[in-house]
Amino acid sequence: MKRLRENQALFEERQLFGIRKLKLGVASVAIAAAFSLGTASGHTTVAAESLTSVEPIDGAVMVKSGAADQEQGSNELPEATDISDIAGTSDVTKVSAAVNADTVKEVQPVAAPLIEDQAQEETTDQSQPSSSIVPVTTDSSLETPEATSSEEPIAEQTLRLHFKTLPAQDLSSLGLWVWDDVETPSDQLGGWPTGATNFSLAKTDDYGYYMDVKLSANQANKVSFLINNTKGDNLTGDRTIDLLSPKMNEVWIDGQELSYYRPLAQGYIRINYYRSDGHYDNKSLWLWGSADASMTSQQGAWPDGIDFKQVGRYGAYIDVKLADTNELGFLLLDERQTGDAVKIQPNDYIFKDLKNHTQIFLKDEDPTIYTNPYFVNHVRLIGAKQVSPSSIEASFTTLADVDKESLLKELKISTDSKEAVAITDITLDEKTHKAVITGDFSQAVATYTVTFHHESFQARPSWQYKDSLYAYDGELGARVREAGAKVDLTIWSPSADKVSLVLYDKADQTKVVGKIALTKGDKGEWSTTLSADSGLGISDYRGYFYHYEITRNGKAVLVLDPYAKSLAAWNSELAKTDPSYKVAKAAIVDPAAIGDKELAFADIKGFHKREDAIIYEAHVRDFTSDQAIANDLKAQFGTFAAFVEKLDYLKELGITHVQLLPVMSYYFVNELANKERMLTYSSSDNNYNWGYDPQSYFALTGMYSTDPTDPAKRIEEFKQLVNEIHKRGMGVILDVVYNHTANVDIFEDLEPNYYHFMNADGTARTSFGGGRLGTTHYMSRRVLVDSITYLVDEYKVDGFRFDMMGDHDAAAIEKAFLAAKALNPNIIMLGEGWVTYQGDEHMPEQPADQSWMSQTDTVASFSDDFRNQLKSGFPNEGSPAFITGGARDIMTIFHNIKAQPTNFLADDPGDVIQYIAAHDNLTLFDIIAQSIKKDPSVAANAAEIHRRLRLGNLLVLTSQGTPFLHAGQEYGRTKQFKDEAYKGKVADDKVPNKSHLLVNEDGTPFEYPYFIHDSYDSTDAINHFDWAKATDTERYPESTTSQAFTKGLIALRRSTDAFRLASKAEIDQKVKLITVPNEHGIKAQDLVIAYQTTASNGDVYAVFVNADSNDRTIRLTGEFQALLAGEVIVDAKQAGTEALASPEGVVLTKDGVKLSGLTATIIRLRASQSDKETLGARTDQAAHHQEKLVAAQTAGEVSQFSAKTLPKTGTSQLDALLALAGSGILAGLGGLVSKSKRR
Repeated sequence: MKRLRENQALFEERQLFGIRKLKLGVASVAIAAAFSLGTASGHTTVAAESLTSVEPIDGAVMVKSGAADQEQGSNELPEATDISDIAGTSDVTKVSAAVNADTVKEVQPVAAPLIEDQAQEETTDQSQPSSSIVPVTTDSSLETPEATSSEEPIAEQTLRLHFKTLPAQDLSSLGLWVWDDVETPSDQLGGWPTGATNFSLAKTDDYGYYMDVKLSANQANKVSFLINNTKGDNLTGDRTIDLLSPKMNEVWIDGQELSYYRPLAQGYIRINYYRSDGHYDNKSLWLWGSADASMTSQQGAWPDGIDFKQVGRYGAYIDVKLADTNELGFLLLDERQTGDAVKIQPNDYIFKDLKNHTQIFLKDEDPTIYTNPYFVNHVRLIGAKQVSPSSIEASFTTLADVDKESLLKELKISTDSKEAVAITDITLDEKTHKAVITGDFSQAVATYTVTFHHESFQARPSWQYKDSLYAYDGELGARVREAGAKVDLTIWSPSADKVSLVLYDKADQTKVVGKIALTKGDKGEWSTTLSADSGLGISDYRGYFYHYEITRNGKAVLVLDPYAKSLAAWNSELAKTDPSYKVAKAAIVDPAAIGDKELAFADIKGFHKREDAIIYEAHVRDFTSDQAIANDLKAQFGTFAAFVEKLDYLKELGITHVQLLPVMSYYFVNELANKERMLTYSSSDNNYNWGYDPQSYFALTGMYSTDPTDPAKRIEEFKQLVNEIHKRGMGVILDVVYNHTANVDIFEDLEPNYYHFMNADGTARTSFGGGRLGTTHYMSRRVLVDSITYLVDEYKVDGFRFDMMGDHDAAAIEKAFLAAKALNPNIIMLGEGWVTYQGDEHMPEQPADQSWMSQTDTVASFSDDFRNQLKSGFPNEGSPAFITGGARDIMTIFHNIKAQPTNFLADDPGDVIQYIAAHDNLTLFDIIAQSIKKDPSVAANAAEIHRRLRLGNLLVLTSQGTPFLHAGQEYGRTKQFKDEAYKGKVADDKVPNKSHLLVNEDGTPFEYPYFIHDSYDSTDAINHFDWAKATDTERYPESTTSQAFTKGLIALRRSTDAFRLASKAEIDQKVKLITVPNEHGIKAQDLVIAYQTTASNGDVYAVFVNADSNDRTIRLTGEFQALLAGEVIVDAKQAGTEALASPEGVVLTKDGVKLSGLTATIIRLRASQSDKETLGARTDQAAHHQEKLVAAQTAGEVSQFSAKTLPKTGTSQLDALLALAGSGILAGLGGLVSKSKRR
């Protein structure tokens, strides 16, 4: 699931994921390679044709005509009460905006202004370029809006966003998507991506493009935005602008840097000085430190400083040329005074952050150096929380150069009754920007307020404080007793003033049948028991629905029980129509009494360790939504029941585990319409979902039930599916999404400022519109661990795949694994280990990401390195890689084949999931077509794509680690947009959502050029599993050949442990590279690779892959010459465990293996039975040599064995010695010599 969503450390930085209606979704896997913002996804940037890179001397103001001109040319400003008055007219832009000022660097301009001798130029037309500056050029093919010679006035209650550059796409395809404190969020103007304001409406000035955004009528604190395109790509990632002042109405954006003043050039800093009295005569500046000699030379004898001659919108100013960026010292002087009085502010001004700022701001006698024109202290209080009865933690923008004593003078604590509370001590942490304040904060009814420099925050009880007081280990949810006659219900909400149960009728979920008050316990839990005595006239509560109504500070909200085991039928289209539809209604069910009572865990032949698994990822609806099989199905298509009917295909394919895309209740869907087929081509606004927008972690979705209105039916049918998968000797892995919810209110309404990871100000950290579940918090971790435990215990599932696993702390995932393994010893867990962890702000933890793989053997991570080497990946998806004609580093590929990726340390092969395709991004077939630029509508091209696809599947299934296949990868699944209206390229506003335009080598589009890369909102026409291609040999010979080839490889992998060795040490010993770079014509970067691996029984398997379009011969020397006596079991079209009499595309020569272009082979060299018997009869006298490798030689065949792995045959010691001697003689007669080796 990407919306990034790999580093995506911050690769997919917040690539938006599959939350449908918000349409910020992209596959999470693509996320893992993409955390870079700015010109996201590898897009280049371009400025408007009319722009230049000139930065005028007064870079902070656009000079206006009339009165403004006169005032800007004056050395003395009129009296002003705020900086907006300095400009003199209302149509001059007043202020600018800041984005997370503590972490975001100010923008640097592209060229430096000419500073000297320009005082007289202040009133000239500053839109004209300097002759010394080279203008920024653009691609003339891009549409540019009409440029304005000067900016238009900014309307009241409006924020102007200035963009230095934009992604290099047609303006008409780009849009500005906004949310948070704006008058009309983009999602209210239309669905994603069309609700964005089109950039064809943008205007330009001499900085770049700009667009105006109307702010909310209420107090505006922040504005979030992104730039998307008509295809639905998020090109910049999510950006947030903090509004520092009500007067702020501009922000400047250059790539990833945002500035709240117009940036100047590197190498200079502008010192702005604002005086309330407007008098600047005889005011000057005295410089030292990093000031260039050309500046300090302008100073006379003390106190003859550099006069303030220029005037801008922020007062008088001097542009200081810098010699370096170490530290600038200066004083403000009033040269009319004498002695120490000449210093306007007696202490030295010292400014160190010269690398990140090009303007600073001073006012009157204020000793503070401000880095914004609103005189908002750079050291600002941004949040507070109570962490214990004796401590409050305050968060600041920065604590650099702040001392304890000065902070204590300004910091105040008060109760809600305005009573001051004494501070007994304070501890500063400059690294985390936090101050821990010590005092008596134990008043049970008090709410404490922290104040610093006129900014105040309530110190909400932190999650740590709540954990210390209210961590609860009791039962939660609804528990049915006595055949539904009694139901115990418990919910945790310590801050609630009142909690009631709202009960709805079982036959009509809109009808309220009663309301029951709950009683609060000591740990913040609220409980009640429903029975015949509840006065509701109900004898059996099973099947009834309910909400909890939580009242807090006089406001009531309806919430979903987070521990609900089933739900009423859900339709997200009604969510905004009434509070009772905001979230689903929980259902009272007894899961243990529903469905198969004999359900047990899987018994999978040959599955003893992680490396033995072969995982097959499938979407429940996709697997049976092909209309071609409609008459074959007895059950409704797209359901758990229908999935059962096609399970024999997977059994015959040979995989060990079926991984289901999320089946827990997800938000953006209408379950009541799940019977409707979607046969037209569409990739947006459809009743389809991958499920990465969860609203419950315990309850199944009704989308895959034959009757979503019956809360028991989904439980029954899912248990049946699990049972039928187990009957066929396969396991079930569930894809789970704890990294974010569909809507932040789902948990915030339960207990505010607790369940999610927290920002420094105490607000929830969000992702893709939902909250990031804070798994370091006690009750949040319980949700994760308890739900995993429940799913294993109740449904007997065999594993879990964690979406964006790197978003979680490792301890939570480890705890979930141990809890699951205690129930199912064969549990398997894997996840997206991209480096994406955010956690609680300024509270680092060990994430469950790829960096953790060297510390755990419980959970595996997908290997993006393996994927990228073989077929390319985000952000370079579609560029040539090994199987698509791009020569790659052979050693890097070999390390990956050994389950030793080069971008993270895996100390065990089971740590690595080997894959080249998943639900995210283009399918394998489609990405090959994109990379080689060949339209599959041409038969020869399709055949080539299939040959390359087979190479990829072979490499996945012969690599160490755990292989992973996406449904349809075996036959060449495609998600091509084959609508007749989309033959050839279409207008930008018609481009399908989430599509790539694929072109031929000559640049012309394919016949049907659009391919959907993230189909989370696409129709069945795009998403269905194509059963004819998978099984109909007559109609689809290439597809079925690939399917059979993959099936044969799976059988081969399961027939031997050669490709699934148990440890890194064993792999290093038994897996050898044949094609050593720079030997026998093999280049360091090449398109051929060969390697061999030895099974525990002594059989040797050698894999040869030619990804070159030309024939290649791989020379065999030394020990590898013995392979020529082996049997070919894989060729260009066939794979399996039996020898091929006439291999296609494979010729064994006298000294090597010749492969046709795009062909692979596997040679098996069996160990002789006599050798096995001989080696198996070793006596106890040689027990201390168990690690010694014995070379078994038969007619030139060389294999290696570890004695401890060989079978005992019962032969005598003498027989063994004779047999060993005999085999040596035979080897000698054959003229071959080898030596035993010790590792």
